[in-house]
Amino acid sequence: MRGSAAESLVGVWRLEAIRERYEDGRSEDHPDFGADPDGLLIYTESGYISVQFLRRARPMFTAEDDPTPAERAAAAEGYGAYAGRYEVDEAKALVHHHVEVALIPNRVGRTLTRRFSLSGDRLALSALDARYRGIEVDRTLFWRRV
Repeated sequence: MRGSAAESLVGVWRLEAIRERYEDGRSEDHPDFGADPDGLLIYTESGYISVQFLRRARPMFTAEDDPTPAERAAAAEGYGAYAGRYEVDEAKALVHHHVEVALIPNRVGRTLTRRFSLSGDRLALSALDARYRGIEVDRTLFWRRV
């Protein structure tokens, strides 16, 4: 393990799970990504982050070069991606993702703050203000170093 938490984040991480915990105590896999999502999270030494994740069983396009609006919507529903710069607040165990490009247009120009927890080759990132279809959730993405 590297010396500081910020140094320990640098590298490539593979997604293992996205879990949602609800106010009533229920806990389940994120409905859009399922029990076996895949994805890559990359933190660079120069301060950039890139993250992409997906539901594995997304339907194929009938014609790759000419998908229907419904096919595009279904593909996007099971996909998440953004990239930009990041900074770490080690004292508070927070990482701030300054979004420059994103699948969700509303996120461009915003800062997404995540609580982080490192344990060996495992990383947990939890959103501070996650919602799913209007309901507040405690969302955590679990990653393993590649």
